[in-house]
Amino acid sequence: MRQDILRAVRQMHAESGYCGVTMRSVAQAVGMPPMSLYRYFPNKSALLEGVWADVLDASLQMVRTASSDSDSPMSRLRKLYEAYVMFWLQHPEDFKLVFDPGSRAAPSTLAAGPASGFRQECETLIDACLPPALDAAQRQAAYDLCRLKVIGFLFASISLISKPLTPTPLLLKAMLDDIEQQLRHTG
Repeated sequence: MRQDILRAVRQMHAESGYCGVTMRSVAQAVGMPPMSLYRYFPNKSALLEGVWADVLDASLQMVRTASSDSDSPMSRLRKLYEAYVMFWLQHPEDFKLVFDPGSRAAPSTLAAGPASGFRQECETLIDACLPPALDAAQRQAAYDLCRLKVIGFLFASISLISKPLTPTPLLLKAMLDDIEQQLRHTG
């Protein structure tokens, strides 16, 4: 039943956005009385967090598989980001749901679970690509730079009405080259 509920949430969000998802409409979509839904999820935020956890876990599994066969940290980081971008490009409605500015994720959702696992994995690889003499602030700036480039790329590729004319694979390669260049020259 939980998976049916989460599927209904994803469908409603795809059709109507954050405001289109209500406890009553989800219960109706899965054929249960509205109050019964509260046994599974205490509120709308918990519904969305359930979807986020499923989607983020799927993305994390995909990027780990894709980047596991690389030798160097830079190669692993490139493959990890490439797989991450490809996952979201293949699941644009899930991207919109997870990164919807109207959604209200609890800080604990973003600080733990698959989102945290992905962030930690990226930061570990970024650390391995940076000179050891960098201080914590410089390392944090490198993490933020990479995160913003990748998320910005995805927003431009998925959410904007006007898309770039350059083919996505070429833009992705250029972004990954730029991240690599930035990390190699940080310090």
